[in-house]
Amino acid sequence: MSDKATYSKFRWFVLLTLCVATITQAVALIAPAPFMGIIAKELGLSIGETTGAIMGSFTLLVALSCIVGGIFIDKIGLIRVFLVSLVLIIIGRVLVPVVGNNIQSLIILRIIEGCGAGPIAASVSSIAAIWFPVKERPIVAGIAGMATGLGVAIGFISAPAIFQVTGSWQMAMAWLSAFSFLSIVLTLVVAFGPKPAGDLPQSSDVLVSGAGDFAVALRQPVTWVCVLCVFALSWMFSAFNDLTPGYLAIEQPVGIGLGPMEAGKTMMIYQVAFMAGSMLSGFVTGKIFRGQAKLTVLLGFLVAAIFCVSIKYSAVYSNGGTLLLCLILAGFFMSFVNPQVMAFIARYYPEHITGKIGGLAMGIGIFGATIGVIAGASALHATGLYHMSINIVGTVAIIGFIIALGLNPPKAFCINDKKYWES
Repeated sequence: MSDKATYSKFRWFVLLTLCVATITQAVALIAPAPFMGIIAKELGLSIGETTGAIMGSFTLLVALSCIVGGIFIDKIGLIRVFLVSLVLIIIGRVLVPVVGNNIQSLIILRIIEGCGAGPIAASVSSIAAIWFPVKERPIVAGIAGMATGLGVAIGFISAPAIFQVTGSWQMAMAWLSAFSFLSIVLTLVVAFGPKPAGDLPQSSDVLVSGAGDFAVALRQPVTWVCVLCVFALSWMFSAFNDLTPGYLAIEQPVGIGLGPMEAGKTMMIYQVAFMAGSMLSGFVTGKIFRGQAKLTVLLGFLVAAIFCVSIKYSAVYSNGGTLLLCLILAGFFMSFVNPQVMAFIARYYPEHITGKIGGLAMGIGIFGATIGVIAGASALHATGLYHMSINIVGTVAIIGFIIALGLNPPKAFCINDKKYWES
């Protein structure tokens, strides 16, 4: 059966809806970050305590709700899960001015937001599997990954801009709920628009009926390879993003002495490279590696390991152009991993369990992000230098590369890969 006869063009609107929802949850994540100093002062807490309370509570609930949200996506459908998730994010936004500077209430609102953000992050594999032909699934996952980076960038820009107009960080948080309202409108259009075809080609030639598919999937070693790849990437990404700005800004010998302004500009370019890599990773998988996501993931881990570690050497950081190039390459190739693991899940697992598998991978992966930041910060505290923290990132990348060698199609859901790819 041809893709043209089976898949509606409306799938591209569904992808737009996914991207806007992904931007919404990324903005929810990062929006308070520029105001940590202001929030800490108003709350009478240290910046560390404030960051842990405001950012940590959100991240923890995203991890948990990714796993639970994936289950609900498969059980009650994407539309209902998206609508509930977006309403939760709105509640967490618009009530911030109401609760003011009450830390307990702010934590509750961040928990509510986190519960809304997690299922959106878990939905990529399911949307790719249900709405898109196999050839397009790596591209879909890559574009969704790009939307995450774009959402972070929008959050960094829009939150301070609104603050300048309103003079209140609480009002800035409330106004950012506009992204969620737009996302709800798009989701309702999808709800009343064309449905995905009922005769979509199955993701496998061999299927275990009913709820047993998920149990079978959990017994496949490659399922845990997917989870561990996302875990390793999340560790790398969070540790590198949280620690590198300080390394770039702080004077030698602790850092390399670029100063806060130049460090911020450099990391913004790195973020742009990450977004570009996410979007192009699908083309690398589809056009260069003929649909073999494993090769894209291996390339991402290996090149990221080399260029993440390179920035600790004087031959790199003593030359501004070389340093920037290494950071661009680190961000570009690091972004390959998560989207293509999600594309792998969308391609090789039965469509009715892709939400559960994707949610499991993303949920456990986010715990990796937390561990990565703690490990990097502990190494920095113990040594007084960033080199050990950078080495840890490189080591995790190599471990991720080794794990990704096992990213082979699950035997229980095996397919004739060449025939299916060309169908």
